[in-house]
Formats: sequence, C-alpha cells, structure tokens
Amino acid sequence: MYLGIDNSSGTIYEAGSSLWVTRALSSQPYLFDLHIEETPEQALDKLQKNVPMLEKLLFREDGFDPVSMVRRGRIYKADTPQPQKWHVLAINSTELPQVDRDLYTYLPYRLTSWNPSQQLFAAIGNDKAYSMWRIVSIDRMYSNEELVTMRPLYFLGSLPDLLPDKIPEQWRTKVIENVQKVVDAMYKADADSIVELCRHAATAALFAEFHEDISQVNKKDLGELCKLAEQKKRRIIAHSGYTIADLHSRLKPNNQMHFGFRYVSDRDAELAIQCLSFILRDLGYTRSS
Repeated sequence: MYLGIDNSSGTIYEAGSSLWVTRALSSQPYLFDLHIEETPEQALDKLQKNVPMLEKLLFREDGFDPVSMVRRGRIYKADTPQPQKWHVLAINSTELPQVDRDLYTYLPYRLTSWNPSQQLFAAIGNDKAYSMWRIVSIDRMYSNEELVTMRPLYFLGSLPDLLPDKIPEQWRTKVIENVQKVVDAMYKADADSIVELCRHAATAALFAEFHEDISQVNKKDLGELCKLAEQKKRRIIAHSGYTIADLHSRLKPNNQMHFGFRYVSDRDAELAIQCLSFILRDLGYTRSS
C-alpha cells in the first residue's frame, strides 16, 4: 500500500499499487521519521544530521503496548518524483466527488538486510525528541507489507518511585538528582552511560544511608560503601552494589584489554538498573517494597 501526504492540510491517504481513486484514511495514523542502522550510535548519528527528505524513512505505528513496551508498525520510503498526482475521493460534501491532488508519496520499505542473528536498531523522531529501539521481528502481512516489531533499546522497566521523606534530609537532594538522571537516560543513553549513572545513584544512596559510619572509607568509592553495607549484614544490598561497581569497571579500556572483558551491553545496563532498584527498595527509599 502507498501513503500519500497532503502537506498543506496534513491529511493522509492510502492507495494500492495504483494511485487512482483513493480516499483519506478515516483514522489518521501516527507517522514518525525513522532511521535504521546496524548500531544504535549510527542510527542516532543519522537522526541528528539534516538528512534530505528523499532519504528519510517513515514509521507508521499500527500498535503500541505501554505495558510490554512493544511497538509495531510499517515502514515506508519516499518515492520519486515528489510530489505525485493522486486521484482521490472527496473528503466532504463541499468538494467534487473526485479530485486530483499533489501528494508526497511513500511506498513500502522492506528490511532485506534483517535476520534474527543480526540486530538492527531504529532511531525514531528528530533531534529535538527521539527514542531508540531494537527491531526484534518482522512478519510478512497478507498485503505483502512487512509488520515490524520493536522494543526499546533499553527495556529496563522502571525504577520505583522515591519517598523523599524516607531519605536522610541532608543527602535527600543528591539522591533524588542522581536517581532522576538514571530515569531520564534509560531509553536514550547508551549502555556505558547508564551503568555510569547507576554507579553515581547507588553511591549517593549508600552514602546517605551509612553517612554516620563512613569516616574511615572513601565516600565516593562504591566498593568501599558496599563493604560497609556487608559489615552491617546488608549482604544483598552490598552485592547489588558490587555488581554495579564491577560493571562500571568494564567500561575502562585498560580493564577490557587486561582481562579480556567484552563491551558492556544494553542487557548489562538492564542489570545495573535492577540492582539499583533493589538497593533503593531495600533501603526503604521507595513507595514499593
């Protein structure tokens, strides 16, 4: 199916292989600029550049589940030349029954390079507001179009809501600020940045909890704060913090070369989020336990 967009009114039309006699879609779909590449960094870089209209892809959202964070839709590419003449049925009774309109025309785009063993990543939106997604499956529809299924690049769930009154007042602002940075970055930043932010947030939370006992430890060292938690029989909190610290150590190039560590992945970032979530819950700093 072809899409036709009337730039003057924003009306969207749909047609088969011929652009002859078609009508406006009764329910106007959500359309987004889309950039697909083999890495998240490449997709984001393309989104942030001023890509010519004929090189842009359009994502037509057919469904979004806010619970599972699954997004499904079809992808279109610009046809040439632009615009093209469509013969369309009237939208209302004040128009002629059939009229010719110049519409910006898009045809179905197939992800021929996609296969289950090689991931592709999508940046949706523009440089003012965007989100990053991983393409997880493609289904061929009866109409021969492809229905693309995507999940957020960092499918991390959400951190529990903080209860500010439960956080020691002297360090409350610092804890809230650091946790909020993690929340803001979860669906946008890369894995390295998320792990780094989780380390800051975990450090702030543990420092706030044990600030009366840290005269002998480095308050900025998450590992030292975890040792203190372990001494106080808070072993799961301690080991959650150790996990974040160990993931953070994998960001350092010298550790990667010396120990042969693989790069931190988005699944590792998810683990860091879950460890931070446990620490916050177990310290009693959140609404849910």
